[in-house]
Amino acid sequence: MKRLFCLFTILIMGLTSSSLHAQWVQQINPLGSGDSAMIGKVQFVSPTEGWISGSRGDFLHTTNAGANWLVITPFPDDTIWSPSDAALSMSWVNQTHGWKINSIGPTFGTSYGVVIHQTSDGGNTWQKKVLSTTEGDFAVQIQFVDVNNGWLLIFNFSTQSAKFLRTTDGGNNWNPFTGAGIFFFVDANNGWSFYGSGTNGSEPPYKILRTTDGGTGWIEQFSDNITGGYNAMYFSDLNNGWIVGDSGKVLHTTNGGTNWNYVTNTGINPNDRSKTVFFLDANTGWISTKNEVGDGIIQHTTDAGANWTAQGTPLVNPLGGNAIFSIYFVDAQNGWLTADYGKICRYTGTTGVEDINNSPNDFSLMQNYPNPFNPSTSISFIIPSKSFVSLKVFDLLGRELATLLANDLPAGRYTQQWNAEALPSGVYMYRLQAGSFNETKKLILLR
Repeated sequence: MKRLFCLFTILIMGLTSSSLHAQWVQQINPLGSGDSAMIGKVQFVSPTEGWISGSRGDFLHTTNAGANWLVITPFPDDTIWSPSDAALSMSWVNQTHGWKINSIGPTFGTSYGVVIHQTSDGGNTWQKKVLSTTEGDFAVQIQFVDVNNGWLLIFNFSTQSAKFLRTTDGGNNWNPFTGAGIFFFVDANNGWSFYGSGTNGSEPPYKILRTTDGGTGWIEQFSDNITGGYNAMYFSDLNNGWIVGDSGKVLHTTNGGTNWNYVTNTGINPNDRSKTVFFLDANTGWISTKNEVGDGIIQHTTDAGANWTAQGTPLVNPLGGNAIFSIYFVDAQNGWLTADYGKICRYTGTTGVEDINNSPNDFSLMQNYPNPFNPSTSISFIIPSKSFVSLKVFDLLGRELATLLANDLPAGRYTQQWNAEALPSGVYMYRLQAGSFNETKKLILLR
């Protein structure tokens, strides 16, 4: 499978006035790609430090906004796993305190209990707590809202029964509570949950419930008989919440769930599936969707869903699935996502804008700079009209190594960076395709 590399800033030179442009670009997963590199939830604890849950009981950790991700395996001798989809197995409340729930066993569908790995010093040291050694018990979800209060969900495939546990002392002790499906808490008392009928909650009616006492009691808020189950929930505060799911389904509340309304203007097609949603506040949020051909797309709003803008991602023309599992933003201009087969992408705004009085007249691909380089270089090009642009890197045998860009772009001058940190010294080629224009140049990696 092709190897994809860390991509950084794209510089847009406007046409007759300044304009801002931002995009999703792919970052390096040190686990590689494919089934063995599957990852789930992404969460940042500062503007530059973040964590991603791995499917083998490990983590990816960055302290430079994802320019480099390192593999952290708290207990290498454990044979454990956790699902990437749904991305619910990890929770951080600050830079020091984090938890991950895992199933004991070698692979999905083979589980002999549940274990938690937790840290209180930012991952320098880890503690392990075995919660279950019951065959069939499967670790589904864990969430903390502060250093003391957390909830988790265990499901047994054999008995088709769920077990809900709560802690008020940071995970030292866990006690049963009456749960109802996938949950989301905003503080120690207030939370919501959803579930569906039938096997694995796949059939209507789909229910939404609310608790105000930390999960001791639940009140049904909403019952939904429309086709399409729920997949993810997010509340930015006590009043404003969102639920997304199958068949283009999106629901929104502005009063803590007293009323839930269907949102039909997102641009998500009825056949598309959304698996995650994230909101910075009541107005600014992102919803993932995968369309019928497998492209991963983000729908973005800055006005509480009154209007939406589609953001393209590098997750296009897949050989496999491109479902997006998790989204996290530290502010409106800096975010990350995780997707099928170990993919990580980052969203950033423009770092520079320059006016150009006249549109460029011709396509042009410039020589990379610096050249030779180690390990990063910049590739600039000009397109005279709106075009679908593909910028790729190959070895001398013609094997594709990296897709740096695959988007529709307006006319302008662009600069894209390529990081070849994982490659040996040598001569490589980069190719720009835009409309009928096609040009290839050589570049030299010299260590």
